[in-house]
Amino acid sequence: MGVNEDNRRFKTVSRIFFAWQAEKEENWLNEMSKKGWHLDNTGFITYTFRKGESEDIIYRLDFKIIRNENIDDYITLFEDAGWEYISKMGPWYYFRTEAKKDKNQELYSDNTSKIRMYNSLRWLLIILCAPVAYNLPNLYRRIIEALKGRIMDDIPARAVTINFTLPLAIFLTLVLCLMIYGIIRVSMVIKRMKSDIRE
Repeated sequence: MGVNEDNRRFKTVSRIFFAWQAEKEENWLNEMSKKGWHLDNTGFITYTFRKGESEDIIYRLDFKIIRNENIDDYITLFEDAGWEYISKMGPWYYFRTEAKKDKNQELYSDNTSKIRMYNSLRWLLIILCAPVAYNLPNLYRRIIEALKGRIMDDIPARAVTINFTLPLAIFLTLVLCLMIYGIIRVSMVIKRMKSDIRE
């Protein structure tokens, strides 16, 4: 049986990067291009690469919450500056350009713009935290009431609490912890960039 040509030209890799690891993700994509695998598309924790010649490519990510009717203008702004738009995953946009000594290798020429980007990301995480933090105490109150026996005689209510409410509360607690950790890490990135500006 022959190997499908498309299967040899493309491959999909699953890998997890968190919001505060943009630079690490960019460096990984650069290393993949040096191996001849160039980013073709992105999905949820998946990256599709196209096989080609080994090249030194600079990848940059941008976080932008933007309306659909403004996306073309946003992309054109970077394309006019020499950046190739590749793909997007949620509010994250992926760009690349050839690595040249005489060419700007950053989407933004100053840290102030980068700080603004990370501030937007931090505020999004804070907003997402709010409903989770608001609902968790109520979920745990219902669980505690069930454990104390207040609804033990109500078989359906007990089943819902044990089989649904408890796992949901544990899951949302983990999500909340991850988002809070993300806020802290993003804040550390912002603090480092502000320090660079002062220096």
